[in-house]
Amino acid sequence: GTRIVSGSSDTLAKIWDATIGAEVYTVAGHSARVSHLQFTDHAAQAITGSLDHTVRFWDIASGEEVRQVAASEFAFDVGAELTAHRTNHHLMKAYVDTLVITERLPHGGAEDIEGGAAPVAYFRAPQHITSVRCNGASICVGCEGGAVCILHAPFLAV
Repeated sequence: GTRIVSGSSDTLAKIWDATIGAEVYTVAGHSARVSHLQFTDHAAQAITGSLDHTVRFWDIASGEEVRQVAASEFAFDVGAELTAHRTNHHLMKAYVDTLVITERLPHGGAEDIEGGAAPVAYFRAPQHITSVRCNGASICVGCEGGAVCILHAPFLAV
């Protein structure tokens, strides 16, 4: 698909068209930082998780909320998963305001996160990074205060 989703500490999530870098929808409903983002298997819905302990499902075509589910408190504990994203060949990990992209190690273990692989790219965000997601060659970086950066990295599409 051509859509990517971002979330931030301003409680909003945004759905973007990755081909043109334009916002399609802003979805509101969470009362705390949006910390987890993903799409359903067929990309018909975006899923957002928040520190308000809810998971919300959003229709990609309309931007409307489809469903809300209460989540356990520990499911959204702040940790490495909030700011890391893996593809088949790369790992993107945020360290405060810097995104580091590395090649994944063949066994894909904890060494990926701990820095066992050599970095292939760096990106410095304007504020602290709160979420990272990748779709093909597009990387969506959500930052505190609602800033969103869409990066184009052709080597990720390989």
